[in-house]
Amino acid sequence: MHKIKHLLLATDLTDRSERAWQRAIELCRDGRTQRLSLLHVVAVGLPPTLSEQQLTGAQAFLADKIAQLPSMGVATPASTIVRTGHPFSTIIGEGIAVKADLILVGAPGKTPYAQTFVGTTAERVIRFGECPVLLVNQPPRGRYAKVLVAFDGSDGAMRSLAAALAIAPDAEFRFVHAWWPPRASFGESEDTRRSIEEDNDRLKAMISATVQDVVAASQTAPPRIAIDLVENNPYVVMSNELRWPDLIVMGTHSKGRLASTRSIGQLALHLLNESTRDILLSRP
Repeated sequence: MHKIKHLLLATDLTDRSERAWQRAIELCRDGRTQRLSLLHVVAVGLPPTLSEQQLTGAQAFLADKIAQLPSMGVATPASTIVRTGHPFSTIIGEGIAVKADLILVGAPGKTPYAQTFVGTTAERVIRFGECPVLLVNQPPRGRYAKVLVAFDGSDGAMRSLAAALAIAPDAEFRFVHAWWPPRASFGESEDTRRSIEEDNDRLKAMISATVQDVVAASQTAPPRIAIDLVENNPYVVMSNELRWPDLIVMGTHSKGRLASTRSIGQLALHLLNESTRDILLSRP
């Protein structure tokens, strides 16, 4: 995927969604997006009169947003979608219906308590959606310039990487793969070390091949790339890197030596709860 063919912005019309709107403008302005759709979901169960008022008001609000695009230097074709339903399932369903290959959502409000991201609309869209999701935490300050990729070779990580190369082709990419020090007896240590080295060589080859494929398809100059392979606690390694990027990229589930769960992987969940940077994720 060398361009975003269809970008779906899901907005609840709050200031958090306004950040995602500004990022959508940035992605459209530089020609990386071919089509844009703005989606708002009105809650079910409202009195009919109030529901109709919210539907009409949201449609007018979003139409005004689209009318402003030409004055902002955006020529991307855009349309609005206003539905009544449950937010996360409606966002996922509309993403499938319009064949979106990237969904933008504003980050939910932060609280001082751990694990607050679980159960939010954004978390459910990330966990169940059919395409990568860009969670916008910060007001954009231009194009993405520094991209940190937590890479484990999983299908989700590969899909996220392809999307990141599409929206940030001129950025500096730093790949980090970290793993817990292996537990092995003295007699097994040499075999374990050899297995780790083979895995690392495989990951390097996967990164290089993916980048080369995207560059060849888009006919752009290769991005600047650095690859760091670190034997340490993945949480510690990634936490120490969070001040560097303006975009973090990863899959939702870990693989290999990293722990995995039936929901969002623990490392991804940690970053979703703690990071103030934009995060691009994809499930396998």
